[in-house]
Amino acid sequence: MVKCPTCGFVYQNPRPSQDELLNIYQTYLPTEKNEIEAWGVMMEPVFKKSAALIERYTPQGRVLDVGAGYGFFLALMQSRGWHVTGVEISHTGVRYGREQFGIPILFLPWEKTSFKDGEFDVITAFYVIEHFLDPLAFLKEAYRILRPGGIVLLRYPHTTPIKNILSLLGIKKHLYHLPFHMSDFSPKTMGISLKKAGFQQTKTFIGGFTAHPDFSARVTGVFFSTMAEFLYAISWGWILLPGVSKTTVAQKEEK
Repeated sequence: MVKCPTCGFVYQNPRPSQDELLNIYQTYLPTEKNEIEAWGVMMEPVFKKSAALIERYTPQGRVLDVGAGYGFFLALMQSRGWHVTGVEISHTGVRYGREQFGIPILFLPWEKTSFKDGEFDVITAFYVIEHFLDPLAFLKEAYRILRPGGIVLLRYPHTTPIKNILSLLGIKKHLYHLPFHMSDFSPKTMGISLKKAGFQQTKTFIGGFTAHPDFSARVTGVFFSTMAEFLYAISWGWILLPGVSKTTVAQKEEK
């Protein structure tokens, strides 16, 4: 992972090809039923918080989840009255979402989709944007297919601050999840990217925490996320604790 000296963006260099990525993602998601259910439980707090956040902007409509995984988030939104569509490149995820929830999940890379201008009210991507070879192209396309006033919600890790602290302590950890993570966003670089894509109004939240199945990891996650939420609240949104995953919402300008 290298860092741009001008804007501070952290990205993988060199990068795998699109074909290499498509191949390795076929074994990316767990296939056992208990592991899939554990994944759903782990993500549930973030999904519920995101659903409530989305409905501050619009109560119902059409939502597209990019990198839909097993379809748990779309199943939640469907139960709340939304029209849902997913895009996913894992056979395992697509099959589970279709069979368990009856959700229309398209099995193809995002780059090969062909949605209409203004087709969706909301586009979501949970721990996905860091996987794209060209995240700016993704944001520009999301902007195009959102209706005026529509929103994009992005959930992403913020790994670099933790990596830097551990490096100072002489601790080497493979935190960037290579070769899958193409980049590591901060709230600042995410805001810059969204504005380059055309979005004018952006807001970053802590957005909850994942309930990791490993007990020690879950306790650590809950502790730091709770501390991050507290600091965010008492600072009126000014303090975003580094190293904790973030949720950024951006709205397409009304015309």
